Amino acid sequence: MLVLLQKLTFSVNVVWFGLAFFLFGLRPRRAVKMLTPCSAEGEVAREALIASLRFLGGMNLGMAAVSGAQLGVVLAGGGPSRALFFGSAVAHASQFAFNVPFALQGGRRGGAPWDVMRGSMAFIFVGDAICAGLNMLAMRT
Repeated sequence: MLVLLQKLTFSVNVVWFGLAFFLFGLRPRRAVKMLTPCSAEGEVAREALIASLRFLGGMNLGMAAVSGAQLGVVLAGGGPSRALFFGSAVAHASQFAFNVPFALQGGRRGGAPWDVMRGSMAFIFVGDAICAGLNMLAMRT
């Protein structure tokens, strides 16, 4: 059961961080549409955000690659790295935690920069909470 949980957790990390790389690294304009109002189209700050999201995408690619490499080790019969579970848990938990105030504000109507509880952002918000918990659980086993 323990090994299955660890394999599942590394697999989820690979997929989650890989999707984040795809969205932020390869499709930053789509990500910006989720994060900024349409009225900001063409603003210099919005263009800077598009460029900086590629950096975030690259960091997610690194996390996906490390998780994939560790999954390969576990599939080959080696032991998992609790440090990697810890680092992944922190990455997911921080993404969740930094969005909690925006969720409590009620999204853009409440003055938050984006709507956390709607559409793709809600999926990301809930997904990061689940992934953080999964990594913490796998780390303790």
